[in-house]
Amino acid sequence: MLYVNRFCISFLQQMLRKLLVIQSATEKCKDGAWGVWMNLSGNTAVRIVRTLLVGVVLCTISSSLFGMNLLQPIDTLIRPPFYTSEHRNWQTVLFAETGFGFKAFNEDGNCTDPLRIVNSDQNALKMLEGAEPNCPIGQLKAQLFDVNDDGRRGHFCVSSDFKLNFAGAFGLRYSFLRDWTLAVYVPVYSMELKDVCWQDLTPQSDCPDSADARVRKLLTDDFFANVCRLGNLDLQGWKRTGVGDVALMLEWFRRFPQNKPFLKEAHVNWRVGVLLPTGKKNDVDKISAFAFGFDGATSLTFGLSLDLRFKPFFKLGGTVQLFHTFGNTRTRRVQTHVAQTNLLMLTKARVFKDFGLTQMFSLYAQLYRPIGGLSFRVGYQYIKNGDDILSIECPDFADSVANTARGLEDFTMHHMITEARYDLDPHLAEDTRAIPRFSVFLRLPFNGKRVILAKTVGFTFAVDF
Repeated sequence: MLYVNRFCISFLQQMLRKLLVIQSATEKCKDGAWGVWMNLSGNTAVRIVRTLLVGVVLCTISSSLFGMNLLQPIDTLIRPPFYTSEHRNWQTVLFAETGFGFKAFNEDGNCTDPLRIVNSDQNALKMLEGAEPNCPIGQLKAQLFDVNDDGRRGHFCVSSDFKLNFAGAFGLRYSFLRDWTLAVYVPVYSMELKDVCWQDLTPQSDCPDSADARVRKLLTDDFFANVCRLGNLDLQGWKRTGVGDVALMLEWFRRFPQNKPFLKEAHVNWRVGVLLPTGKKNDVDKISAFAFGFDGATSLTFGLSLDLRFKPFFKLGGTVQLFHTFGNTRTRRVQTHVAQTNLLMLTKARVFKDFGLTQMFSLYAQLYRPIGGLSFRVGYQYIKNGDDILSIECPDFADSVANTARGLEDFTMHHMITEARYDLDPHLAEDTRAIPRFSVFLRLPFNGKRVILAKTVGFTFAVDF
């Protein structure tokens, strides 16, 4: 992770250094604060950029992205470009994608089942720990008080199939003051968890008084009904459709033509935005029914991108995107014993969640319009979400125990994203009122930790007007 961070930031700094020492750009921006910035030495400017980036990281010490790779319309690797002019200062854009498989990774980065990314099996005996003696969970625990956990008794191996049926988004962007844009994006998702199978690993026993026979009789033979009765938890599959978090973005763009033998243009973009808590929330009464956003919390995002265009038709670029999510209080399932597993938590409580830092880094190389408006791009994207922290309102449960849940630990994602795009503006007059753009893209996950990653194919269609 540290290597990736240093590499991406170093890449951006090197490109900024090249940009800042270009005399042609300096001559075009002599006056005002921008002129002062452009006249700084390369090293001084890079130190300022580094300070700003570190400051942003320090200020965004709690954030969260999603437990899987949901479509993000603010992702610069799939978002269409917006070239404004006096004739066109609006853009509308549609995104759509579907999944054609998935990859799930456990904490060691090995491929696994979607329901085994946190724990390799589920422990029904430890599910009963930590409850009040007089409640139904505690009474069942008392009936099994002399039963020990031998690694198989009361354990389940869980398997499933996950499918991303559809993800889409609508976006509207408006340009003002030449270099500024305002945008709104509304995402929609539909997915399902199906073919869920709980294989009981408790050995069969012919002796009715044996520990294995008692566990089967009292707990695992009618396991779904018992878990529903004790914790109102549905252990089977689900199908969910709904909107995600609406994003509002303010962005600044500027192109700097360059008089170099190979470097022809540098394009700088920074952006700030807010993600509103409109998305479908995590369903705590279903297993792994994660939120379509930041689970009812508001998030702020900051991004910085730099793109360089080289002769004759080649582009390189990089992006840093950070998310700061404000903690919120909701009813959540909590761990009441350190040995409990992530799918079998029967206790619910009002909990304040402090979300972990989310960092997203992207790099790309592009063949830019070698034929007409046709472009091809290959990008790499790395996402890391830090540890989440819980604070329970009810004094009956300990924060120290709840925060040992492995599902709160950090997760990572690695993707290759390929895109083919066609822009029609090379074939149209400058004063044309509407310019269409369309693209197709593939998102191919190849590594990660504690995540479910869908392999997807999608398209975008945009019109500048």
